[in-house]
Amino acid sequence: MPVITLDPKTAHIAVDLQNGIVTLPTAHSVVEVVHNASVLAASFRRHGLPVVLVTVAGAPAGRTEQVRRARPTLAGWADLVPELNQQL
Repeated sequence: MPVITLDPKTAHIAVDLQNGIVTLPTAHSVVEVVHNASVLAASFRRHGLPVVLVTVAGAPAGRTEQVRRARPTLAGWADLVPELNQQL
């Protein structure tokens, strides 16, 4: 059964849709994931519902149990993909 009504307490939360992360290998098409997330974000905004964009850049201080691979040097690696239309 398709969902046609959103609970007024619902929020759209997009996690890790950052320039650098979307260049990594994924199980699903990055183009489709980004498109679907941006369509959802736009719809939530139109309905006055919250859109939460979560990014991760770095590692917690003091974590030493595993060696970290070097991150790509892509400029703006941690920036959100522009398709999400980040609102400031």
